[in-house]
Amino acid sequence: MNNKADIKALFMAHYDRMYLLARIILHDDEESRDVVSDVFARIADGDMKVRRDTAEIYLLTSVRYQCLKVIRARQVRQRAVKYLQLHDTLEMEPFDIQQDRLAEVLDFSEREFTPQTLRVFQLRFQQNKSYAEIAALLNISEAAVYKHLAQSLRKIKNHFNP
Repeated sequence: MNNKADIKALFMAHYDRMYLLARIILHDDEESRDVVSDVFARIADGDMKVRRDTAEIYLLTSVRYQCLKVIRARQVRQRAVKYLQLHDTLEMEPFDIQQDRLAEVLDFSEREFTPQTLRVFQLRFQQNKSYAEIAALLNISEAAVYKHLAQSLRKIKNHFNP
């Protein structure tokens, strides 16, 4: 069922429902049209085989999966943009200012944190240990590690960004 007449018949019979489903999922007219077009392009290329008895379900499922791919791609782009914006702002400050800030945070942590919280903080941010590794090293639960880190970050935030 992959000749031009069959594909045209599928298109005429199912386009509206496919487009509506894509529009509901993506909330974007242009991307919805692209998704439906991609599904039909794959059928025309022979990448997808459609049986007459299951055509509607197959096409709607294909649209749904294609929409999920679009959403995942959006999320990756958003994370990349967020990372790049953060990265750009960090590099805008001269290195010596960044070093001075880091030294201030370390001095503050040594003065204000309890010994256990300081140890957890150092293991996490100076030695890049995971929560599980810290918990094993200090013989405490991962929940305790989380609480120590949350407490330390809250103190730092309150002190430097009141």
